[in-house]
Amino acid sequence: MFTIGYIDEDPLQVKKYKRKLEDSFNFVQYDIPKGISKEDLIEQVYHSDIDLLLVDYLMTDKGFLTFNGDEIVRDYEKIRPRFPIIIFTNRSDDAFPKVDNPNIIYNKDLLLKNKDYFIEVLKKNIAVYKDYINERKMIINELIEKREQTELTADEKHVLVQNELELKNLDKKSVEVPYQLLNEEKIEHLVETVKKAEKFLESLLNQKKK
Repeated sequence: MFTIGYIDEDPLQVKKYKRKLEDSFNFVQYDIPKGISKEDLIEQVYHSDIDLLLVDYLMTDKGFLTFNGDEIVRDYEKIRPRFPIIIFTNRSDDAFPKVDNPNIIYNKDLLLKNKDYFIEVLKKNIAVYKDYINERKMIINELIEKREQTELTADEKHVLVQNELELKNLDKKSVEVPYQLLNEEKIEHLVETVKKAEKFLESLLNQKKK
């Protein structure tokens, strides 16, 4: 079962739509005290294990928060490009000019009027994202397996590095190996540099012994 997160400053709204969706998805709620910073809320989202994020649009009207949903989406996409996010709102007309991608705006009434369709919308958004990842993983695995048997062509090396880079770019906060170390030629150069440094240190130690 997929897991979705829902950002809404109104706990009654969260409770209402959780009831509508919890039969089809695992549901993550966030701690949103009055005046929470956008950065702290985004950190909660980043560290939650979700497949899709629902975000209410209008959250500043009662003075509870100082930012709206479009700002959360924009900042989160800088950290996790392509991650599936839906603006879930009763104020579609207000959201439209503010949201960079109007295709992610869905009115809350849709869930109430056509629950099955809305659930499929969420699942398809998740599927597109996962397919993007799996396609690149498959290409990488195939090329790595081939590399164990024979040397890759220059084009194949480029494809391997490019797909590794595309996966890495899905999470800008990832602490995985930097892209510059994915390039085989640079890895070989780094290994050679380390070997030379080790030989130099060994020569210095031998001189001291003399």
